[in-house]
Amino acid sequence: MTGGHGASHGAGHSEMHGPRWLSISTVTILGIAAVLAGVTAWKSAVMQGHAVENLTLSTKATTDANALTQAAERSMTSERQLFIDFRTALDSADKNRSLMIYGMMNPNTRAAIGWWREQPDESRPTSPFVSANPAWDAPGVIIDAKAALDMSNEYLHLAEFQLGRAHDLEFLAALLTIAFLASGLTPLFESLRSRISLMTVSTAVVVACVIGTAVFW
Repeated sequence: MTGGHGASHGAGHSEMHGPRWLSISTVTILGIAAVLAGVTAWKSAVMQGHAVENLTLSTKATTDANALTQAAERSMTSERQLFIDFRTALDSADKNRSLMIYGMMNPNTRAAIGWWREQPDESRPTSPFVSANPAWDAPGVIIDAKAALDMSNEYLHLAEFQLGRAHDLEFLAALLTIAFLASGLTPLFESLRSRISLMTVSTAVVVACVIGTAVFW
């Protein structure tokens, strides 16, 4: 009687806990899911940190570009005004004033005016600040401003890309909760078929998240 009772108890115990491989598989899936959730959360945080850094750099580059553009506009407005005063002094035959104004100009503007003065009267443009003047270039600060604005756009696009990847990784980390839930519920079911079904769901979710993490890394 005692032996029969012991055998019956052992069979019930084995049926309750299921095959050993199922328990090992459950623990393995839970371990992989836990590690993967930690890795994806860490990578997402890193990507978000880089995105914030690039957004800051983008904002700074935009500010620099705006400041350079404003400085260039002020400079060019000043140079054009100096040219108007210079031409007025020439037309008035005020040599001293024209020389004083000429000395206040930067070398680029002087070169542009030099070309302008060399042109024949019939073809001379009204201003030296024209594209036909090979001696006049847009102030270097305009080029610097454009470069800063281009850099700002690059930082912004990179930040948007990194934020997108961070959000994808966060989604994968959240998706792994399904694997945790399914694996956690597995021991509660006596039916072997139900337990295997839950393990299949957990495994499928973990595999999908592993692939997704590799893609979005």
